[in-house]
Amino acid sequence: MGSERGFTLIEVVAAVAVLALGLIVVLRLLPEGVRSARDVERSTRGVLLAQYKADEIRSQILGGNPGFDKPGGYGETGGGFPDDPDYCYTVIDDQASGIKELSVTVWFDEDGDGTQDEDERSIQLDTKIANRA
Repeated sequence: MGSERGFTLIEVVAAVAVLALGLIVVLRLLPEGVRSARDVERSTRGVLLAQYKADEIRSQILGGNPGFDKPGGYGETGGGFPDDPDYCYTVIDDQASGIKELSVTVWFDEDGDGTQDEDERSIQLDTKIANRA
C-alpha cells in the first residue's frame, strides 16, 4: 500500500475548498468591475457630448446667426441628444458683450425626469468666446 500514488479524499476536499474560496472572491469583484466600466463609459460619453454642444453653440455665436449678442443669450436646457436620448444638458451663458463665458453641463439621466438629481454625476465644460467684431 505504501507504493500507491494518488490523492486522498482530504486533499481533494481541501483543494476544492481553496478553489471555491477563490471563485467567491472573483465573483464578488465582478459586479464592481461592471459598475466601474459603466461609470467610465458614461463619463467619457458625457465629455464628448459636452464638447459637441459647446462647439454647436460656438458655431452659432461666431457664425453671425443670430450672432454674439443674441437676445436672452444662449442659455438652454435640453432633454437629450439625437443619438443619446438618455443624456441631458444645460447651457449657461453669462451674456457678456466682450468675452462670452459658456458653461455646458451634461449628465446621464438615470430616472428619465429631465432634471439632474444628486445621485446623477455630471460633466461640466466651461469655455470662453471672444467677440471678434
